[in-house]
Amino acid sequence: MDAGTAAGFESDKIMLHTFRCLCLLLQSLTPEVIEHAQAGAAAQQQGHFDVAIQEFRKVTELQPNSASGYANLGNAYFQKGDYGAAIPELQHALQLNPKLTGTHEALGVALLLQGDAAGALPHLEETRSPELLGLAYLETGKLGGAIAALKAALEKQPSDPDLLYYFGRATARAGAGTFAQLVKMNPELARKKEAAGNSEQHTLKDVGSLQAALAKQPNDPDLLFDFHRAAEVASKEAFNRILESNAGSARAHQVMAERWVEAGRLPDAVKEYAESLRLRPYTAGVHLALGDVLADEGNWPAAIAQYRIETSLRPADAEASYSLGTALLQQRQASESLSELGRADRLAPNKPAILLALGQAAFAAKDNARAEQAWRKVLELDEKSGLAARAHRGLAELYRNTGNAAEADREQAAYQKLKTQGEH
Repeated sequence: MDAGTAAGFESDKIMLHTFRCLCLLLQSLTPEVIEHAQAGAAAQQQGHFDVAIQEFRKVTELQPNSASGYANLGNAYFQKGDYGAAIPELQHALQLNPKLTGTHEALGVALLLQGDAAGALPHLEETRSPELLGLAYLETGKLGGAIAALKAALEKQPSDPDLLYYFGRATARAGAGTFAQLVKMNPELARKKEAAGNSEQHTLKDVGSLQAALAKQPNDPDLLFDFHRAAEVASKEAFNRILESNAGSARAHQVMAERWVEAGRLPDAVKEYAESLRLRPYTAGVHLALGDVLADEGNWPAAIAQYRIETSLRPADAEASYSLGTALLQQRQASESLSELGRADRLAPNKPAILLALGQAAFAAKDNARAEQAWRKVLELDEKSGLAARAHRGLAELYRNTGNAAEADREQAAYQKLKTQGEH
């Protein structure tokens, strides 16, 4: 869902919510406040959002305990497209009155558009909007909830390309997850089932019933494999329906781009992503995906440009900041890389991959203390992986550069041990 789609979905609801909040204001306010509130509502209805913001701001100054005043102010910012400014006003409204359902929905959408799906989810759960809930569940990794919500939304809008796309992503990820679980439980059984399986026997409608059965028997190998196959088919069907019924849409070009990436045809993927963005420039994740392809091609300046757009569209998305930070580091822009990776770490604390890159950026920027702190944190979180090996290697180089030969030798030995284990 892009900014235009989500905001458009909310537009009529927000105007209705503003009207209801205005009615609440008019019941108990002074003539001066009523005048500003009515002027704000009129300006908002005419699309004069800056004027509406000024008027509603005056209402909150004159009536600071009015939840409806802050809700109207946040709604005006939302309709202007300034989601970052809308969020604190809507949050303030809900602090004063947690029962404003329309404000929960507007706040949830604003947070979702900024890339903060975890923050958006509790507000969207207050509204029970399946389209928005499905996306929030998907982005927070709650795949069962995502599939159920998106499936319910598709029953009402079976050809909606956005719903089909997110349903396809949710089922693909869930199916891969259940197969990975089966492999971990019994690798030999997983290989045999995969070799003998026939995905065509499963259909889209099987996903829901199998999901319900798995909730009761989460470790049943047959159910795990059956869900994997059913989800695999459901995902392919969803993506194929986009290509069949919405062939010229931005989502169709995005689906084709992803298929070219899987096939290793990166120039074709770049063309399809570019066309998707030409049709809809603000779709969440597409600039990020295009940046990844450009990075794989070695076109770092172009990749960085795409990552910058994604971070501006979704400033609360840690993945976007991480991608931008690592690309800047590759281009030896250590100071800006450190800033961006620091933001990624604040948005998603205790992620070993982010911390490893943060340490590398700090080391490149000659901030040895921060590099050591980041790499030590990696080792606290993950002692045996390839990331831990790289953290040991980084520490060895840091200590060697600072003249601490004994510590450097210890870290180098730890690196070699993990490297040898990984090779076997």
